[in-house]
Amino acid sequence: MSRKPKNPNVLTLKESREIIKSNLREMKRLEKQKREKRTLSDYTTVMRSDNNVLEIENLETCFFTDNGVVRSVNKISFDVPKDSVVGLVGESGCGKSVTSLSIMQLVQAPQGQVIGGEIRFSSDELGYTEDGEKLCYDITKMPTLDMCRIRGRDISMIFQEPMTSLNPVFTVGYQIEEVFYLLNPEATKEEARQKAIEMLTLVGIPMPETIIDYYPHQLSGGMRQRVMIAIALTGDPKLIIADEPTTALDVTIQSQILKLLQKVRHASGASIMLITHDLGVVAEMADYVVVMYAGKIVEKGTVYEIFDNPRHPYTIGIQKAKPSLASDAAEELYSIPGNVPNPINIPDECLFKGRCDRKCGKCEGTYPKEIKLSDTHSVFCHLYDEDREDI
Repeated sequence: MSRKPKNPNVLTLKESREIIKSNLREMKRLEKQKREKRTLSDYTTVMRSDNNVLEIENLETCFFTDNGVVRSVNKISFDVPKDSVVGLVGESGCGKSVTSLSIMQLVQAPQGQVIGGEIRFSSDELGYTEDGEKLCYDITKMPTLDMCRIRGRDISMIFQEPMTSLNPVFTVGYQIEEVFYLLNPEATKEEARQKAIEMLTLVGIPMPETIIDYYPHQLSGGMRQRVMIAIALTGDPKLIIADEPTTALDVTIQSQILKLLQKVRHASGASIMLITHDLGVVAEMADYVVVMYAGKIVEKGTVYEIFDNPRHPYTIGIQKAKPSLASDAAEELYSIPGNVPNPINIPDECLFKGRCDRKCGKCEGTYPKEIKLSDTHSVFCHLYDEDREDI
Protein backbone atom coordinates (compact mmCIF):
# COMPACT_ATOMS: atom_id res chain seq x y z
CA MET A 1 0.00 0.00 0.00
CA SER A 2 1.54 3.34 -1.06
CA ARG A 3 2.03 6.02 1.56
CA LYS A 4 -0.10 9.12 1.20
CA PRO A 5 2.06 12.12 0.21
CA LYS A 6 2.66 14.72 2.94
CA ASN A 7 0.63 17.91 2.79
CA PRO A 8 3.21 20.75 2.56
CA ASN A 9 0.83 23.08 4.44
CA VAL A 10 0.65 20.81 7.51
CA LEU A 11 3.47 20.46 10.03
CA THR A 12 4.45 17.05 11.35
CA LEU A 13 4.81 16.55 15.11
CA LYS A 14 8.59 16.44 14.72
CA GLU A 15 8.68 19.70 12.75
CA SER A 16 6.41 21.38 15.29
CA ARG A 17 8.67 20.31 18.19
CA GLU A 18 11.77 21.59 16.38
CA ILE A 19 10.10 24.98 15.80
CA ILE A 20 9.08 25.24 19.47
CA LYS A 21 12.60 24.36 20.68
CA SER A 22 14.19 26.83 18.28
CA ASN A 23 11.77 29.58 19.33
CA LEU A 24 12.39 28.95 23.04
CA ARG A 25 16.16 29.23 22.55
CA GLU A 26 15.81 32.49 20.64
CA MET A 27 13.31 33.99 23.10
CA LYS A 28 15.56 33.13 26.08
CA ARG A 29 18.53 34.73 24.32
CA LEU A 30 16.61 37.93 23.56
CA GLU A 31 15.14 38.16 27.07
CA LYS A 32 18.64 37.68 28.55
CA GLN A 33 19.87 40.59 26.43
CA LYS A 34 17.15 42.80 27.88
CA ARG A 35 18.27 42.00 31.45
CA GLU A 36 21.92 42.86 30.81
CA LYS A 37 23.16 45.93 32.67
CA ARG A 38 23.91 48.78 30.29
CA THR A 39 25.48 52.18 30.70
CA LEU A 40 24.11 55.34 29.06
CA SER A 41 26.68 55.12 26.27
CA ASP A 42 25.41 51.63 25.34
CA TYR A 43 22.02 52.94 24.24
CA THR A 44 22.83 56.44 22.98
CA THR A 45 23.79 57.34 19.44
CA VAL A 46 23.44 60.36 17.13
CA MET A 47 20.55 61.50 14.95
CA ARG A 48 21.00 61.42 11.20
CA SER A 49 19.21 64.79 10.99
CA ASP A 50 18.63 67.36 13.72
CA ASN A 51 15.25 68.15 12.10
CA ASN A 52 13.81 64.73 13.06
CA VAL A 53 12.27 63.77 16.38
CA LEU A 54 12.24 60.04 15.52
CA GLU A 55 14.24 57.94 13.06
CA ILE A 56 13.40 54.29 12.40
CA GLU A 57 15.99 52.32 10.47
CA ASN A 58 15.73 48.65 9.39
CA LEU A 59 13.34 47.84 12.25
CA GLU A 60 12.46 44.15 12.62
CA THR A 61 9.80 42.94 15.06
CA CYS A 62 8.87 39.25 15.16
CA PHE A 63 6.42 36.99 16.95
CA PHE A 64 7.58 33.45 17.68
CA THR A 65 4.65 31.06 17.18
CA ASP A 66 4.33 27.27 17.23
CA ASN A 67 3.99 27.33 13.43
CA GLY A 68 6.99 29.54 12.72
CA VAL A 69 8.21 33.13 12.95
CA VAL A 70 5.82 35.95 12.03
CA ARG A 71 7.71 39.03 10.82
CA SER A 72 5.14 41.69 11.65
CA VAL A 73 7.60 44.48 10.94
CA ASN A 74 10.20 43.55 8.35
CA LYS A 75 13.15 45.96 7.98
CA ILE A 76 11.27 49.24 7.66
CA SER A 77 12.84 52.73 7.70
CA PHE A 78 11.19 56.15 7.94
CA ASP A 79 11.52 59.45 9.82
CA VAL A 80 9.16 61.61 11.84
CA PRO A 81 10.25 65.28 11.40
CA LYS A 82 9.74 67.84 14.15
CA ASP A 83 6.37 69.62 14.30
CA SER A 84 4.78 67.37 11.65
CA VAL A 85 2.21 64.60 11.23
CA VAL A 86 3.29 61.30 9.67
CA GLY A 87 0.47 58.97 8.63
CA LEU A 88 0.92 55.18 8.57
CA VAL A 89 -1.64 53.53 6.29
CA GLY A 90 -2.28 50.00 5.06
CA GLU A 91 -4.55 46.98 5.45
CA SER A 92 -5.23 45.33 8.79
CA GLY A 93 -2.29 43.20 9.84
CA CYS A 94 0.32 45.10 7.83
CA GLY A 95 2.36 46.01 10.92
CA LYS A 96 1.24 49.57 11.70
CA SER A 97 0.27 49.00 15.34
CA VAL A 98 3.24 46.69 15.97
CA THR A 99 5.52 49.48 14.74
CA SER A 100 4.00 51.85 17.31
CA LEU A 101 4.25 49.26 20.10
CA SER A 102 7.91 48.67 19.17
CA ILE A 103 8.59 52.39 19.62
CA MET A 104 6.96 52.31 23.06
CA GLN A 105 8.63 48.99 24.07
CA LEU A 106 5.17 47.51 24.58
CA VAL A 107 5.38 44.50 22.25
CA GLN A 108 4.10 41.52 24.22
CA ALA A 109 7.10 39.46 25.32
CA PRO A 110 8.49 36.83 25.28
CA GLN A 111 6.72 35.85 22.03
CA GLY A 112 7.02 39.34 20.57
CA GLN A 113 10.54 40.69 20.18
CA VAL A 114 12.35 43.52 18.42
CA ILE A 115 15.22 41.58 16.84
CA GLY A 116 16.96 44.22 14.74
CA GLY A 117 17.28 47.78 13.58
CA GLU A 118 17.36 51.11 15.37
CA ILE A 119 14.71 53.45 16.79
CA ARG A 120 16.45 56.77 17.38
CA PHE A 121 14.56 59.26 19.55
CA SER A 122 15.84 62.82 19.91
CA SER A 123 15.98 63.85 23.56
CA ASP A 124 16.72 67.38 24.76
CA GLU A 125 18.36 66.11 27.96
CA LEU A 126 21.26 64.47 26.07
CA GLY A 127 22.53 67.54 24.22
CA TYR A 128 25.11 67.41 21.44
CA THR A 129 28.47 65.79 20.73
CA GLU A 130 31.69 67.78 20.39
CA ASP A 131 31.16 67.69 16.62
CA GLY A 132 27.74 69.30 16.96
CA GLU A 133 25.74 66.11 16.27
CA LYS A 134 22.45 65.63 18.15
CA LEU A 135 22.62 62.86 20.72
CA CYS A 136 19.64 60.51 20.99
CA TYR A 137 18.38 57.31 22.56
CA ASP A 138 18.34 54.02 20.66
CA ILE A 139 15.09 52.60 22.03
CA THR A 140 15.83 49.08 20.75
CA LYS A 141 18.78 48.87 23.19
CA MET A 142 17.29 50.93 26.00
CA PRO A 143 16.67 49.15 29.36
CA THR A 144 13.02 48.99 30.42
CA LEU A 145 13.57 51.09 33.56
CA ASP A 146 15.15 53.88 31.54
CA MET A 147 12.40 53.63 28.93
CA CYS A 148 9.87 54.31 31.69
CA ARG A 149 11.45 57.76 32.15
CA ILE A 150 10.61 58.88 28.60
CA ARG A 151 7.43 56.84 28.03
CA GLY A 152 4.53 59.11 28.90
CA ARG A 153 6.79 62.13 29.32
CA ASP A 154 8.56 62.50 25.94
CA ILE A 155 6.64 59.86 23.95
CA SER A 156 2.97 59.15 24.61
CA MET A 157 0.38 56.98 22.90
CA ILE A 158 -3.34 57.26 22.26
CA PHE A 159 -4.57 53.69 22.04
CA GLN A 160 -7.12 52.38 19.58
CA GLU A 161 -10.01 51.48 21.87
CA PRO A 162 -10.53 53.76 24.90
CA MET A 163 -12.97 51.42 26.66
CA THR A 164 -10.33 48.69 26.91
CA SER A 165 -7.44 51.10 27.51
CA LEU A 166 -9.08 52.92 30.42
CA ASN A 167 -9.36 51.05 33.71
CA PRO A 168 -13.09 50.58 34.49
CA VAL A 169 -12.61 50.52 38.29
CA PHE A 170 -10.95 53.94 38.57
CA THR A 171 -12.32 57.39 37.80
CA VAL A 172 -10.98 59.19 34.75
CA GLY A 173 -9.54 61.86 37.04
CA TYR A 174 -7.60 59.27 39.01
CA GLN A 175 -6.10 57.87 35.80
CA ILE A 176 -4.94 61.31 34.64
CA GLU A 177 -3.57 62.11 38.10
CA GLU A 178 -1.66 58.82 38.13
CA VAL A 179 0.34 59.91 35.09
CA PHE A 180 1.01 63.31 36.69
CA TYR A 181 2.25 61.65 39.89
CA LEU A 182 4.60 59.37 37.94
CA LEU A 183 6.16 62.38 36.24
CA ASN A 184 6.05 64.59 39.36
CA PRO A 185 6.52 62.33 42.43
CA GLU A 186 6.57 65.24 44.88
CA ALA A 187 3.29 66.76 43.66
CA THR A 188 0.46 67.26 46.15
CA LYS A 189 -3.04 65.83 45.76
CA GLU A 190 -4.45 69.29 45.05
CA GLU A 191 -1.87 69.93 42.32
CA ALA A 192 -2.63 66.59 40.66
CA ARG A 193 -6.39 67.22 40.69
CA GLN A 194 -5.93 70.72 39.29
CA LYS A 195 -3.74 69.30 36.51
CA ALA A 196 -6.39 66.69 35.68
CA ILE A 197 -9.09 69.39 35.45
CA GLU A 198 -6.77 71.48 33.28
CA MET A 199 -6.20 68.56 30.87
CA LEU A 200 -9.92 67.75 30.65
CA THR A 201 -10.58 71.40 29.84
CA LEU A 202 -7.87 71.36 27.18
CA VAL A 203 -9.50 68.45 25.32
CA GLY A 204 -12.91 70.13 25.36
CA ILE A 205 -14.79 68.10 27.97
CA PRO A 206 -17.65 70.15 29.50
CA MET A 207 -17.96 70.52 33.30
CA PRO A 208 -14.48 69.05 33.97
CA GLU A 209 -14.87 69.57 37.75
CA THR A 210 -17.76 67.07 37.63
CA ILE A 211 -16.54 64.70 34.91
CA ILE A 212 -13.25 64.19 36.75
CA ASP A 213 -15.07 61.93 39.24
CA TYR A 214 -16.85 59.87 36.56
CA TYR A 215 -15.96 56.30 35.66
CA PRO A 216 -15.25 55.37 32.02
CA HIS A 217 -18.60 53.59 31.55
CA GLN A 218 -20.41 56.83 32.41
CA LEU A 219 -18.90 58.59 29.38
CA SER A 220 -19.65 58.33 25.67
CA GLY A 221 -17.14 56.95 23.19
CA GLY A 222 -16.07 60.40 22.08
CA MET A 223 -15.54 61.61 25.65
CA ARG A 224 -13.56 58.48 26.54
CA GLN A 225 -11.31 59.13 23.53
CA ARG A 226 -10.84 62.72 24.75
CA VAL A 227 -9.82 61.36 28.16
CA MET A 228 -7.25 59.13 26.43
CA ILE A 229 -5.87 62.20 24.64
CA ALA A 230 -5.78 64.10 27.96
CA ILE A 231 -3.75 61.28 29.53
CA ALA A 232 -1.37 61.27 26.54
CA LEU A 233 -0.83 65.04 26.80
CA THR A 234 -0.27 65.19 30.56
CA GLY A 235 3.50 64.78 30.18
CA ASP A 236 3.83 67.45 27.44
CA PRO A 237 5.34 64.93 24.97
CA LYS A 238 7.51 65.64 21.93
CA LEU A 239 5.96 62.72 20.02
CA ILE A 240 2.33 61.55 20.15
CA ILE A 241 1.49 58.16 18.63
CA ALA A 242 -2.21 58.03 17.73
CA ASP A 243 -3.26 54.45 16.93
CA GLU A 244 -6.53 54.82 15.00
CA PRO A 245 -7.91 57.46 17.41
CA THR A 246 -11.22 57.80 15.52
CA THR A 247 -12.12 54.08 15.32
CA ALA A 248 -15.78 53.31 16.16
CA LEU A 249 -16.66 57.00 16.45
CA ASP A 250 -19.36 58.66 14.38
CA VAL A 251 -18.39 61.20 11.73
CA THR A 252 -19.07 64.34 13.77
CA ILE A 253 -17.09 63.04 16.76
CA GLN A 254 -14.26 61.99 14.41
CA SER A 255 -14.07 65.53 13.12
CA GLN A 256 -13.92 66.91 16.65
CA ILE A 257 -11.13 64.53 17.67
CA LEU A 258 -9.07 65.35 14.57
CA LYS A 259 -9.49 69.10 15.12
CA LEU A 260 -8.44 68.56 18.73
CA LEU A 261 -5.26 66.75 17.65
CA GLN A 262 -4.46 69.55 15.22
CA LYS A 263 -5.03 72.13 17.97
CA VAL A 264 -2.76 70.22 20.35
CA ARG A 265 -0.10 69.86 17.70
CA HIS A 266 0.03 73.59 16.99
CA ALA A 267 -0.18 74.54 20.67
CA SER A 268 2.57 72.21 21.93
CA GLY A 269 4.74 71.79 18.84
CA ALA A 270 4.59 68.01 19.22
CA SER A 271 4.96 65.64 16.29
CA ILE A 272 2.22 63.08 15.64
CA MET A 273 2.50 59.59 14.20
CA LEU A 274 -1.04 58.86 13.02
CA ILE A 275 -2.06 55.25 12.34
CA THR A 276 -5.30 54.86 10.42
CA HIS A 277 -7.17 53.02 7.64
CA ASP A 278 -9.04 56.15 6.59
CA LEU A 279 -7.35 57.88 3.65
CA GLY A 280 -9.60 60.90 4.18
CA VAL A 281 -8.17 61.35 7.68
CA VAL A 282 -4.63 61.06 6.30
CA ALA A 283 -5.32 63.59 3.54
CA GLU A 284 -6.66 66.09 6.09
CA MET A 285 -4.11 65.56 8.88
CA ALA A 286 -0.79 64.30 7.56
CA ASP A 287 2.26 66.06 6.17
CA TYR A 288 3.98 62.81 5.24
CA VAL A 289 2.55 59.36 4.45
CA VAL A 290 4.08 55.89 4.85
CA VAL A 291 2.22 53.06 3.08
CA MET A 292 2.76 49.57 4.56
CA TYR A 293 1.93 46.15 3.20
CA ALA A 294 2.62 42.77 4.88
CA GLY A 295 5.16 44.24 7.29
CA LYS A 296 7.05 46.18 4.60
CA ILE A 297 6.99 49.78 3.42
CA VAL A 298 5.93 49.98 -0.23
CA GLU A 299 5.86 53.76 -0.67
CA LYS A 300 6.50 56.93 1.34
CA GLY A 301 6.45 60.64 0.61
CA THR A 302 4.64 63.88 1.31
CA VAL A 303 0.85 63.79 1.44
CA TYR A 304 0.68 65.57 -1.93
CA GLU A 305 3.06 63.10 -3.60
CA ILE A 306 1.18 60.07 -2.31
CA PHE A 307 -2.30 61.35 -3.19
CA ASP A 308 -1.56 63.27 -6.40
CA ASN A 309 1.11 60.98 -7.82
CA PRO A 310 0.92 57.47 -6.29
CA ARG A 311 3.41 55.11 -7.92
CA HIS A 312 3.19 51.70 -6.25
CA PRO A 313 0.33 49.48 -7.54
CA TYR A 314 -0.81 48.86 -3.95
CA THR A 315 -1.03 52.60 -3.17
CA ILE A 316 -2.98 53.12 -6.39
CA GLY A 317 -5.26 50.20 -5.47
CA ILE A 318 -6.20 51.42 -1.99
CA GLN A 319 -6.98 54.87 -3.39
CA LYS A 320 -9.23 53.35 -6.09
CA ALA A 321 -11.00 51.32 -3.40
CA LYS A 322 -12.16 54.48 -1.60
CA PRO A 323 -15.79 55.35 -2.47
CA SER A 324 -16.45 58.74 -4.03
CA LEU A 325 -19.55 60.95 -4.16
CA ALA A 326 -18.91 61.43 -7.87
CA SER A 327 -18.92 57.69 -8.63
CA ASP A 328 -21.90 55.95 -10.21
CA ALA A 329 -24.17 54.37 -7.59
CA ALA A 330 -24.63 51.31 -9.81
CA GLU A 331 -20.88 50.89 -10.28
CA GLU A 332 -19.29 48.14 -8.19
CA LEU A 333 -16.74 49.40 -5.66
CA TYR A 334 -13.19 48.45 -6.66
CA SER A 335 -11.30 46.00 -4.46
CA ILE A 336 -7.75 44.69 -4.76
CA PRO A 337 -7.96 41.03 -5.87
CA GLY A 338 -6.35 38.19 -3.91
CA ASN A 339 -5.29 37.93 -0.28
CA VAL A 340 -2.40 39.06 1.90
CA PRO A 341 0.37 36.40 1.93
CA ASN A 342 0.89 34.12 4.93
CA PRO A 343 3.08 36.09 7.38
CA ILE A 344 4.80 32.97 8.77
CA ASN A 345 8.39 32.51 7.53
CA ILE A 346 7.72 35.07 4.81
CA PRO A 347 10.20 35.02 1.88
CA ASP A 348 12.41 37.95 0.84
CA GLU A 349 10.55 38.78 -2.35
CA CYS A 350 7.89 41.17 -3.61
CA LEU A 351 4.92 40.32 -1.39
CA PHE A 352 2.35 42.08 -3.56
CA LYS A 353 3.16 40.24 -6.80
CA GLY A 354 0.31 37.73 -6.37
CA ARG A 355 -2.24 40.57 -6.35
CA CYS A 356 -0.55 42.93 -8.81
CA ASP A 357 -1.78 43.39 -12.38
CA ARG A 358 1.46 45.11 -13.42
CA LYS A 359 4.07 42.61 -12.25
CA CYS A 360 7.22 42.21 -14.32
CA GLY A 361 9.96 39.62 -14.65
CA LYS A 362 12.03 40.97 -11.75
CA CYS A 363 9.10 40.50 -9.35
CA GLU A 364 10.02 36.81 -9.09
CA GLY A 365 13.37 37.77 -7.52
CA THR A 366 14.32 39.49 -4.27
CA TYR A 367 12.39 42.30 -2.59
CA PRO A 368 12.78 45.57 -4.53
CA LYS A 369 15.22 48.14 -3.18
CA GLU A 370 14.21 51.68 -2.30
CA ILE A 371 13.97 53.86 -5.41
CA LYS A 372 14.09 57.62 -4.82
CA LEU A 373 11.68 59.47 -7.10
CA SER A 374 12.42 62.81 -5.38
CA ASP A 375 14.05 64.03 -2.18
CA THR A 376 10.94 63.05 -0.22
CA HIS A 377 9.22 60.45 -2.42
CA SER A 378 10.37 56.80 -2.41
CA VAL A 379 8.87 53.60 -3.79
CA PHE A 380 9.79 49.94 -3.36
CA CYS A 381 8.80 48.46 -6.72
CA HIS A 382 10.63 46.76 -9.60
CA LEU A 383 8.52 48.74 -12.09
CA TYR A 384 10.84 51.68 -11.51
CA ASP A 385 14.13 49.78 -11.80
CA GLU A 386 16.20 51.14 -14.66
CA ASP A 387 17.26 47.62 -15.68
CA ARG A 388 13.87 45.89 -15.33
CA GLU A 389 12.78 43.33 -17.88
CA ASP A 390 9.08 43.06 -18.70
CA ILE A 391 7.46 39.66 -19.06
